[in-house]
Formats: sequence, C-alpha cells, structure tokens
Amino acid sequence: MRHKKHPNRAGLNRNSLLNRITNRIHQSLELQQILSVAVQEIRAFLQIDRVKVYKFHPDGTGQVIAEAIAAKRLPSLLGLHFPADDIPAHAREMFVKIGARSIVDVPQQQISLSYLKSPQTTGDLTLEEVQQRTVTEILQRPVDPCHVEYLTAMGVQSSLVIPILHDCQLWGLLACHHAQPKTFRQEQLDVVRLVVEHLAIAISQSQLLTQARERAIRQELINKISTLLHSPHSIQTILQIALESIVNSVDGSGGRLYLCPTGQAQITEIYTDKAQPQGMLENAPFWQQLMAGVGRNPQHGYVAIANLYQAPELLEVAPAFQTTNIRSLFVMPLHYGSETLGCLTIFRDAIDTDITWAGRFDPDERISRVRHSFEAWRELKRGQSKEWTSSEIELVQALANHLSLAVMQHRLHEYERQQRQLLERRNQELKTARTLAEEANRLKSDFLSSTSHELRTPLAATLNYLKLLKEGLYYNEVELKEYIQIAYQSAENLVTLINDILDLAKIEAGRLVMHWEEFELMPLLTELQRLFQIESNCKGIPLSIDCQVERIYADKFRLRQVLTNLLANAFKFTETGQVCIRAITKTDEPAIEISVTDTGIGIEPSQAAVLFEPFVQADGSVKRRYGGTGLGLTVCQRLVELMGGKICLESAGLGQGTKVTFTLPVRQGSRE
Repeated sequence: MRHKKHPNRAGLNRNSLLNRITNRIHQSLELQQILSVAVQEIRAFLQIDRVKVYKFHPDGTGQVIAEAIAAKRLPSLLGLHFPADDIPAHAREMFVKIGARSIVDVPQQQISLSYLKSPQTTGDLTLEEVQQRTVTEILQRPVDPCHVEYLTAMGVQSSLVIPILHDCQLWGLLACHHAQPKTFRQEQLDVVRLVVEHLAIAISQSQLLTQARERAIRQELINKISTLLHSPHSIQTILQIALESIVNSVDGSGGRLYLCPTGQAQITEIYTDKAQPQGMLENAPFWQQLMAGVGRNPQHGYVAIANLYQAPELLEVAPAFQTTNIRSLFVMPLHYGSETLGCLTIFRDAIDTDITWAGRFDPDERISRVRHSFEAWRELKRGQSKEWTSSEIELVQALANHLSLAVMQHRLHEYERQQRQLLERRNQELKTARTLAEEANRLKSDFLSSTSHELRTPLAATLNYLKLLKEGLYYNEVELKEYIQIAYQSAENLVTLINDILDLAKIEAGRLVMHWEEFELMPLLTELQRLFQIESNCKGIPLSIDCQVERIYADKFRLRQVLTNLLANAFKFTETGQVCIRAITKTDEPAIEISVTDTGIGIEPSQAAVLFEPFVQADGSVKRRYGGTGLGLTVCQRLVELMGGKICLESAGLGQGTKVTFTLPVRQGSRE
C-alpha cells in the first residue's frame, strides 16, 4: 500500500521546528547552546550542507560562532575571524534593507528574486547609495563578481543569507550554504525568518542575562574590595591586593596605583602589578595634568587610550613601553572632594592574533580564500588592544571611588594617630622634664647638703688642729707631728673635693683642655702603687699590677686622675682581700683596656649604671659610712669619654666586689 502525502506535512515540519527552537529558548538562556541547536535544526529542515551564524564585532570584523555541516560536503568555518572588508559597510546595510538574500546558482548568478542584467553590480554601491535606493532597485542588480568568486572558491553553489537584528542594529548573519545549486521555497524562507526572529529574542534575553551577570559579578567584586579596604590588614597589603583584583577584573596586563605625597616626609607611594614600563610614569606631564584636572573630560574624569604609540600626549613616555607588549592604557585620577590623592593606571597588551582556527592549516583548497581572510584579520588586529567597554569603565570608576575613600580614611586616621602620638610625646616630654627638674632639684639639695658637709668636715678638722697647734696644746714632738699631719691631710682632702667640683664644672661647660702625649704606662701604674702603699699597708690589702701594654697615647694627667679616683674607691670600699689594676690590648678592636678590681662591698647590678650620675651613691648608708660626694665616678666617666673611650662598672652583687673597666682607643701619631 502506498503512503499518501499528508497535505499539512510541511506545516507540521515547520511548526515542529519552531516548537523545538522555542522550547530551547525557554529551557536555556545560554545563547551559545541556542545557536548550536538552531543551526542543526535549520540544516536538517533545509536539507543543506552548511548553516552558520556569523556575528559582527563593533569594529566591523566578524566571527563564525555557531555551525552545522554535513560530513565531507563543505569545510568547517567555525571559529574563523573575518576582516571588516569581507562584508563592507554598504553590504551590511543592504542585508538590513533587503532582509534576505538567496543565490540559487552561484556560477550562473541566478537569484530567487527578480534579476535584470545590468552593467553595475551590488558591489559598486556605496553605503550612501544603498541607504538612498529602494529595495527593488537593489534587488535588480546582479551579484557582485567578487562575491561570486569567493563563494565559488569555497565550493558553495547556492547560498541563503538572512540578517539577525538586535535593537534595530545588524547583530549578525544566518548563512546557509550548499555544494549544489538549490532552490529555496517561499515557505522555507518564511520558516527560517521566523527562526531568526526567535534567535533575535534569544539574543535579547541573553544580553539581559549577560548584563545581569556582569552587574552581579561587578557588585560582588565591589563588595569584596570594599570589605578588603576595611579589613584589619595593613594599608599597604590592602592596596596591593585591591590593585591586583582591579587589574584582573578588566583583563588588564598590568597596573599601577600612585598616591601623591603627604605630610612632611613628602614620600610618594607606588603599587604595581604584572607588566610595567620603565621609570616613574606619574612624573610625566600627562599624568600630572590629569591629576590636576587639566586635559580630561570633567564629566567622566578618566582617559582611555587605545594605542599609546598613536597618542601625541604620550610621545614623551612612549619609549618607556618599548620593552613591553603594552598598547592600551586607562587612567583614572583619584580625588576626594577637591583633594588629589593620586591615580590608577591599567594597561592592556596588544591582542594575541595567534588564535587557533581548525581550518587554518587544513589543506582543503576550498578554504584557501577563507584562509586569506583569516590572515588579513590577524594582520589587521596585530598591534591593537582590546577596547575598553562601558561596563569595564563603570566598574573601574566604582572601584576607584572606593579606593579614594579608603585612602582618604587611612590618611585621616594616620593624621589623627600622628597628632595623638605627638600629644602623648609632648606630654611625656613635659612629664620627663618635670621629673628631671625635680630630680635636679633633689640632687642639688643633696649636693649642697653633701658638699657643705664634706667641705665642713675637713675644714673643721683643719681649723681645730691648727687651733691646738696655735695654743700649744700638745704634749710632745710626736703629738705635734700628728696634729700637723692631720691638718695637712684634711686640707688636702678639701682641695681634692674642690678640684673634683671644678673639673666637673669645666667638663660640663666644655672648657676642659686635653693635653695628649705618648708615654709608657708601667711607670704611671708603679707611681700609683707607691701613692697607695700606705693605705695598702694599713688595711693589709695588697695592690697588684698586671700591665701588658708598653705605651699609650692619652692625657697623662687626666689618666692619672681617673686611676687615682678608681683606686681610692677600691680601697675605700674594701676591708679584706685585694685590689688589682690590669692593662691589656684588646684583640677584637684597636683599643687598650684598663680595669680596677676589688673584693669590697660590691653593689646590686641594677644600680651599676646610675653610679655614674653626678652626686649619686649606692644608698644613704654608704654615704654615711664612707663619705664622699658621689662625683668621683662621674668625673672619671667624663674624662674617659673626652679621651675617646668608654667606662663601665660590674658587680655580681653585694659582698661580691666590684670591677670598673674603661677602654681607650689606640691612636697613631700625635694629636694637635
């Protein structure tokens, strides 16, 4: 039994196709999936060898983004980029005006619409002529021979092209190719037009979805950076991470964040990410003028330069980029109110035109012309960079505002912290000054009390014994000599005390003159040993000398004064044991080390440093028991320092003895 042809089968096929396309649009908002299904369905519906979707870019170039082909009938063009000249502006306008174009037989230039042989072709029309002429006039022209040659070279014998419009603009083309001459019925054209209309709806929905996703991603990034800017990390870490995030968010190849100097230090801050030119760009007039508000659009406040080598204002800094692949830059000055904070600069490299296309190395001769188009596109794009889109600019502006706010807040916090520290420092200085004044007043009182006592004691003893001598109140010659010796010793102690006070006053006033000379050290130490021989014998405390230094360059009189004071203290505070004076040459530095060690009462280690302060002694009991004004070690320290050395006191504790050590530098030659 024969099957009868159903009269509505064509209508069912059409409705089925439209339903499948509509369902796909409803099921998914992913445009690439919808386009892939659509070209497959249209190819099956038309029984044709190849169906592709060609999308135009803003610069007129285009790319095949979806394709369905019959195996081994026609080569694949998926992913192929075409230069703008392959479909010039007047041809794009013609597609919009006609709505569809069908070439039934390419070699014979037969079209499905009315055709009149004319010496002029559609290829001879300019964009203005296409816009001015009627559709009928355009359709009456024969096919451009160049286009015929192009299709023939690709192995295409028949073609159907329908424009895809979005917001009244040419978004792309739906192109159907067949390797044999083929006639398209009107109902087929109507169905394909309906499918294209559905695709236009899908494109609109996809655009809305893309915009929503971009807004969500942009807001997420803004929230992330906003949170980062208020995190407890250091401002340097925060700004570096923020810069890297901003550069990555707009597909930059590098970036710089420059902050103007503030405060008295006048130190600029610069943060960098990835590829960088040479030198400090921000010192160039272009950046300085931008930050000052000169030469920029006051409405937008940014500058986007597509090719820095073609920008006259960047001729001065262009050589700094020659070692990089940077071609484009975006500069956003950072302001807070009327205050300039710095600027954000983002770089983009030249486009990588070495894009993989499956047919680039395909030996099929049918794509030789297409291969030329691809190479023309690569050459056209070589050295160019990706354009800055409005959404990217809005994102950078929003992030720059957050950066400006964070930088300003940090500067305000830093200023407040510095002012607080300054106030605390001033208060501490006042407190310290008050403490020092009180301590000076106390020391002055102690000094006057101690000095008056120390002066009164030898002076009273001298006067008393002189009175005894004057009145002859002694019994024999021995007692007479004893009185004279005591009066003499008291007077000598008084002179020593006065000399210490005068020496300290001269040192503090900077009027003490040093007399430098080179001399043998051992004779000086032997002289001191004889000087303290009586005290050594009386107390039964031997004074030993260990001198490993032959000659020394110093002020001999002042060195004797230092050693005399140290030995006097050693014998004063030592009841049993011994006193030792030792001189060696240090091995770790060019210096001579002299030390005086005793086995006396010692001192708490925590009090060792304060003993070098004027009028200071270990405690009141020491002063009462041993006497003294507390000037001896102070004078020693000042004299040692005047001779270029250092002095220190060491003690293991009370009852553990004391060691005072000072060093003098080894000097070469004489000193004026």
